[in-house]
Amino acid sequence: MPPHRVGPYQILSVIGRGGIGIVYRGRHTGSGALVAVKVLGPSPAVDATAARRLAREYEVLRSLDHPNVIRVYEAGVTEGFSYLAMELVEGLDLRTYLSPALDDAPALARACGESVEEPSSSLGELSGGSGERGPDAIRALAALMDEPETEEFRVVAPAEGCGEAPGDDPGPPAVDPLVLEALSRPARLDRLRSALGQVADALGYVHGRGLVHRDLKPSNVMVDDARRARLMDFGLVKGAAEAPDDVLTQTGRVVGTYRYMSPEQAQGQPVDARSDLYSLGVILYELLIGAPPFSARDPVTLWREILHARPRPVLELNPGAPPALAALAERLLEKDPARRCQSAAEVVEALRR
Repeated sequence: MPPHRVGPYQILSVIGRGGIGIVYRGRHTGSGALVAVKVLGPSPAVDATAARRLAREYEVLRSLDHPNVIRVYEAGVTEGFSYLAMELVEGLDLRTYLSPALDDAPALARACGESVEEPSSSLGELSGGSGERGPDAIRALAALMDEPETEEFRVVAPAEGCGEAPGDDPGPPAVDPLVLEALSRPARLDRLRSALGQVADALGYVHGRGLVHRDLKPSNVMVDDARRARLMDFGLVKGAAEAPDDVLTQTGRVVGTYRYMSPEQAQGQPVDARSDLYSLGVILYELLIGAPPFSARDPVTLWREILHARPRPVLELNPGAPPALAALAERLLEKDPARRCQSAAEVVEALRR
């Protein structure tokens, strides 16, 4: 059974789950407003870094006001559980929203091999009680359960002879021709341009406030029934003015999701807005050909590919893709940040062509 209550929120159902917590659909017991409640498990189920990131996510989102950025309401601790209450977006994640399987017959759906995963279980029963409110309450709880950081890894140079990506790298896997045809249909491409344009607009707003998201990927973008995209999950956000020895953003540590990381982020180097634009390029490339530019299963091989391998040209893999979008994806995937688009506004403009 789902928990009955978290702070002032009645829990109604599970929305999704991750490695460190669960997101629930909830209702404020006073106003009746529906919300999404991200809940981290009690000590020692969650390490202190996760709790600190949740507190920082609240503080960052509280300072942002943009139609394509998720809104946050409050954060706190109740019965040993840290939680974050935010806007409930009724819709689909970006990859599902742009899946050709949504537009076509069952044969195409089978070719795509896609399905919507239903949540299977939830946290155990939680007792009620409003607990303590605010990010400081979460940090106080984190101090009590300080453990070695398990989500960040120091960058280690590869062994000699491993500095370059393998010469026989096959690149992205072959995609069913039926799927490639569907990926390039005008109606889907219109949705793609609109959704990614909104994401880029949100990134421009975030970057303009000296922040870098650092974990941009399709599951961190939701599109509602009105086709409005929301950028979500700011747990790894970095401020340009943060001290380099901040435990959550320390230079020399890798944080994020490897598949979507820029080369500089994968090496633990300082990052700026252009790192997020690289991640947006990975998403665009993947949405155009049905597979990411680099897909090695072994993390070390994937790391080498991100640093050294050039992605295969989009039009070589999907000749039906619009040349302008293909060129944009390849420009965003440049290893050298100076060769990418230099701002999200450039990406918005390119998507309109």
